[in-house]
Amino acid sequence: MSSKPRKLFYLFPWHLLAVLLLLLAAGLVNLYSASAGASGTLSNYFHSQLVWTGIGLALLLLMLGFHYRLLLSAAVPIYVVSLVLLALVIVMGKASGGQKNWLVLGPLRLQPSEFAKLAVVLMLARYFQGLPVRAKRVFRDFIPAIGIVLLPMALILVEKDLGSALFFALIGGTFLFIAGLPYRFIVVALVLASLGGAAAYKYFLSDYQRDRIQTFLHPERDPRGKGYHLVQSKIAVGSGRLVGKGFLKGDLNKFKFLPERHTDFVFPVLAEEWGFLGGVAVLSGFLLLLFMMLQGVVSLLFWQVAINLGGVLGLMPLAGVTLPFFSYGGSALLSSMLAVGVAFNVLMRRYMF
Repeated sequence: MSSKPRKLFYLFPWHLLAVLLLLLAAGLVNLYSASAGASGTLSNYFHSQLVWTGIGLALLLLMLGFHYRLLLSAAVPIYVVSLVLLALVIVMGKASGGQKNWLVLGPLRLQPSEFAKLAVVLMLARYFQGLPVRAKRVFRDFIPAIGIVLLPMALILVEKDLGSALFFALIGGTFLFIAGLPYRFIVVALVLASLGGAAAYKYFLSDYQRDRIQTFLHPERDPRGKGYHLVQSKIAVGSGRLVGKGFLKGDLNKFKFLPERHTDFVFPVLAEEWGFLGGVAVLSGFLLLLFMMLQGVVSLLFWQVAINLGGVLGLMPLAGVTLPFFSYGGSALLSSMLAVGVAFNVLMRRYMF
């Protein structure tokens, strides 16, 4: 083994890979339980997710085969392609759950907003890397970065996918904070966002989106209707207690009281069967992975975990955001694996010039 491959081998974040594989395995086991038939038979969801996991691992390995600077060089075309795909969704996309966010190309069913998240992270990284070194950033340094975030946000808002649009705002805000945006601008942005949110709720949100917010605030008003998802989610999480009811023994999961249990509400399945300790173990795995990764990619995964758990636990309105490595879905899983692959690539080569 020559010196360069040997150095890459030793610099490879093996500890991160171990945490990632444990999370993927836990996600598959949990999805098996969430989607299994009454007799414990494997579902199509599980088979499909197994295939997507294999493809995701292959993409992760592919991301390690070249220097990350080549990826930054390709950030502009990747970003442009993501915008084109988002525009195609508006023209010929498929609606699901009141949102037009799926693109069907023959046998391929794609959610472009998932890949646009990574494209925005790469584009922001390229932009801030190219800025001249200054002791202190000024506001005009951040205007193009804001535009990078607002373009896909606008397209996604046209698709009526408010949850994903807000997700982009959080990624962009995290990047701007890390890049040194002065605190006074952050305070002004938060105030404007609050005022804009109030105005949007009153004048621009659809009835479906207002219902989600009202359900978050008062789920008990309609526990058998609009508040059913959230009420059942809380019951499932609480019924797991300390150590859970055991694998495949969750009543709310097994008797299908818990809706969307293979996608948005996959965490309550885990909490019911493995209890508080199982939930803490999984969250600890996410924290380890995020703590040891890079700031830009961390923002992508962190906010996805935070929004999903906040929604199913009743801490924030449900936004239709999946839990990385656990929720069913090829686009979300591949996007997360590509993001982790970028982080692994940089960690391997950050001391090599």
